[in-house]
Amino acid sequence: MLLKRDNYIHWHRCHESSRVVSDIFWTHPDSLKLLNTFSNVFLMDNTYKTNKYRLPLLEIVGVTSTSLTFSAAFVLMSNERENNFTWVLQRLRGLFFRGDVYSIVIVSDRDLTLMSVIKVVFPEAYNSLCRFHINKIVKAKCKTLVHPRET
Repeated sequence: MLLKRDNYIHWHRCHESSRVVSDIFWTHPDSLKLLNTFSNVFLMDNTYKTNKYRLPLLEIVGVTSTSLTFSAAFVLMSNERENNFTWVLQRLRGLFFRGDVYSIVIVSDRDLTLMSVIKVVFPEAYNSLCRFHINKIVKAKCKTLVHPRET
């Protein structure tokens, strides 16, 4: 109701067997303008347990030509399954004014499900891993090599 009142662009879907909302996608009208002006680089990451519904919140962030970031869209998702990500990325693709989205870079953590869906919905996109998440994985691996657990 608040999304509609404030003129947000939004979609939702319900579980097949009930009227319980499973996923909600929304973006601000100004974000839509930015998304279409700077449609080359997007960062996608989920946050966990940050809302009272305890649902993953997927934030899609765009990057401008001056390396500033903007919130492109938000999604509360019931699950991080292939059909959820497919629905989300199809909504995102539908926001582009031009149908021929090309030379797009999508940066994400190493969520294999998200990465596989990106290849399907945005086959022309270059999918890159976030440097923060790469460093985190390398540190964890180095820790086990340098200080192996004694058994």
